[in-house]
Amino acid sequence: MPLVFLQKIKSIIAPKSQVIRRKDTVYKQLQNEHVLGAYVFSCKELNANQPLFNDGLPALIFMPKITDTVHLTKKGERMEFNAAWACCGVINDTHWHVPQDLEYLLVIRFKPASFYSIFGIDPKVFQANPIQNLIDLVDDRWAQVFTEMYQREVVTDKLSFLDQVLDQCNADDNYPHILNLAVAYIDEKKGNTTVRDVLNQLGKRVNSKWLYRNFVKYIGVSPKKYISLQRFIYTYSDYMDHKSNHRFDVALHSGYYDYNHFFKDFKRYIGLTPSQHMLGE
Repeated sequence: MPLVFLQKIKSIIAPKSQVIRRKDTVYKQLQNEHVLGAYVFSCKELNANQPLFNDGLPALIFMPKITDTVHLTKKGERMEFNAAWACCGVINDTHWHVPQDLEYLLVIRFKPASFYSIFGIDPKVFQANPIQNLIDLVDDRWAQVFTEMYQREVVTDKLSFLDQVLDQCNADDNYPHILNLAVAYIDEKKGNTTVRDVLNQLGKRVNSKWLYRNFVKYIGVSPKKYISLQRFIYTYSDYMDHKSNHRFDVALHSGYYDYNHFFKDFKRYIGLTPSQHMLGE
């Protein structure tokens, strides 16, 4: 999803069933157990070229109208998607070309086990292509559901419809509790940790092979990569918020070995150097 939107998502902490309105953002916790949150982002003042990023959790992204199209550039190669797209896995050097006069973007973030179980998707699907047309991933029944969703013109009506449909879904309930603890710890540390540290935190209940196997099975990325994604998104947010003379310190205090380590991650994920990206903001 657009990196600027993921920044805002990571900064929102809200109790269930609450609606939070911020400048250019509306957050809503849906009633069903499968969704982490639904977000409506205003695109009226968004720059035309937006880098995309994902923190390892699956999301569905909806343009306002079913006739809308999405134009992306991945490492210089242009791609086109339909109005509804899915985002998961690791996104590198990919940019979204924001249409003129686009009013909003709807983002729905899912619990990984629920997402893959409900839609019948293998997490490995996103390893080669972390951004895909939603219509290419789901069966005819779900395709019809999303078509019916688009028949609602008001975004709140779209959300209510999806909420009701998802509330009737049953998902794999075998998601390990210990994996929840690992993910929560990594998020609490904002990625400033290591796999060894996570294992120490969990105690003797798990070993590195179990942790790796279950991260890949339920989240789609290894624990090391998940840590790397969290570290980058949180460091990126702090980096962009600080004045230039303090930016080097931000990277060092966020778990990076040195500034060059952060520089390489920045170039890999965004496709630009930090200074080039700052000029485009």
